[in-house]
Amino acid sequence: MNLWQKFEIKSGMENQGFSLHIQKGIAPALRAKYLAFAKWLRTNYSFPVHINVYVINAEKILLKNGNWAYGSFRWFPKRTPLIRVASAIETELLQEYTLDELHEQILSSLVHEITHYYQWISKLEQSNATSERQANYFRYRIIEQYEMQASDSKKIL
Repeated sequence: MNLWQKFEIKSGMENQGFSLHIQKGIAPALRAKYLAFAKWLRTNYSFPVHINVYVINAEKILLKNGNWAYGSFRWFPKRTPLIRVASAIETELLQEYTLDELHEQILSSLVHEITHYYQWISKLEQSNATSERQANYFRYRIIEQYEMQASDSKKIL
């Protein structure tokens, strides 16, 4: 089962899609990449329950359990679920990676968290380790698909 393709894209549904909330201080180039990626996601995938995505201007996010992470997915019984993605770049990483590679890693963190959203929607009963492996699998597959389609559209122009 392809978790990301399970839901049909339907137009006109009130509670579908996602809202992207980008904090001040996010680099303009990364902001533009988020907006382009969000547009591509909305075109290619269905979001049957509306979700809020918060792009946070921090290197990591403090989780409810006290741990630090690059992203988080939270759902609530009677509220819209949310994703938070840390989007400030750790300066020491610039010595090892290019800015484009780091932006790709940040976008892949969003994909990882969206996979947890699809796991939640699908009511999957699996271990945390299995959920994390599945989210990491899609993290790279979806980014790869996005980059392939983006490079194909540039060839057309």
